[in-house]
Amino acid sequence: MTQHEKRLAGVLLRELRGLKGGQAVERLFELGLVNLRTCEQRAVRGEIERLAGQGIPRCEAMHITADKFCCSYEKVRSYYYNTYKS
Repeated sequence: MTQHEKRLAGVLLRELRGLKGGQAVERLFELGLVNLRTCEQRAVRGEIERLAGQGIPRCEAMHITADKFCCSYEKVRSYYYNTYKS
């Protein structure tokens, strides 16, 4: 971690002082300090992995995930494959 990143981490810690788990996450969202797209990508990927772990084929898992997240299959597919590229 660079010195700059450490300074920024200190700012975040001050903002979150005294907050526990869920409260801290909610505060980060309120402050706009969370990348919602990245969170959504991870959630989508995690859901597909969870469903695949239950033996559901990947394409079907993507359709189920799209319904669960109220978005298009194309968006889910993009999130899944673009996440793996990076």
